[in-house]
Amino acid sequence: MPEPGSLSAATAAVAAPEAAVAARVNVRRRRITPWMVLQFGVLIALLFFSAVPIVMMLSMSLRPTILIFADFWGVPWPPTFQNYTSALINLLAPMIRTLFVYAVSIVGMLGVAAPAAYAFARLRLPGRGPLFSLVLLIMLIPGTILLVPRFILADQLGLRDNLFGLIVFYIAGGQPFAIFLLTAFFRTQPAEMFEAARIDGANEFQALLQIALPLAWPMIITLAILNFVGIYNDLIWPTLMLSSPANHTLIVALQRYNPGGGPVQTTALPDVGGQAAGYVFASIPQLLVFVLGMRYFIQGLTSGAVKA
Repeated sequence: MPEPGSLSAATAAVAAPEAAVAARVNVRRRRITPWMVLQFGVLIALLFFSAVPIVMMLSMSLRPTILIFADFWGVPWPPTFQNYTSALINLLAPMIRTLFVYAVSIVGMLGVAAPAAYAFARLRLPGRGPLFSLVLLIMLIPGTILLVPRFILADQLGLRDNLFGLIVFYIAGGQPFAIFLLTAFFRTQPAEMFEAARIDGANEFQALLQIALPLAWPMIITLAILNFVGIYNDLIWPTLMLSSPANHTLIVALQRYNPGGGPVQTTALPDVGGQAAGYVFASIPQLLVFVLGMRYFIQGLTSGAVKA
């Protein structure tokens, strides 16, 4: 005869799947309320209005400009890839320059911000609090207000019409936010790890390189993505700094891009198809960055929410 304990265990094992099935049925039978219909309706409308410009940009990039003016909503059939050929020829060099500016800027920015953030988070230095408050105060200054002083300083230092002039100010301008974000993250890391490293003979620089930075990898990716969006899409500062077309970054070159009609400022009929292909071509690096780095980006945004 089976023992009572075995019977209760068997009953629980049978009841668990039945409870799961009942829960699924209850979910399926959940009533559809007017509020739910309104929510889904708003989401679908937002998705539609967000997707229409992207779909139309892709459609126009696959059609000659004359057909676009003749039938704006027409289907790109047969598709033509001549617009993308022109975009590749004319915009590849500005894109490479922009990626070079970004790569050097982010390396320089992290190279300066990481030790500073580690010092604010882990070292007991005199004046640490007021200095960190000054960093926060600098973050509150709108970047537009600093355009004129930066431009005058760049002109006096001979950094105009030079990619390194952009890089220097991108590194300097990104310091406050990078220091703030990394300091907040370094403070969540357990102090016991750094104390153990000091007992083992590691200095502060080794602790930064071997403990703090490897654990902060999601936050570093977050900073890299945020700065990539800002630097890659920046128009005002490169327009002020770069006067030679040979030094133009991608957004500046894209603003003046009109492959089929000459300078866009002097033609009455811009090459809309060619420009749309240029926009699609310029969007590829951003799409790749977000697809490849989104997981780390989300980890970086949420990593400071729970103390380690």
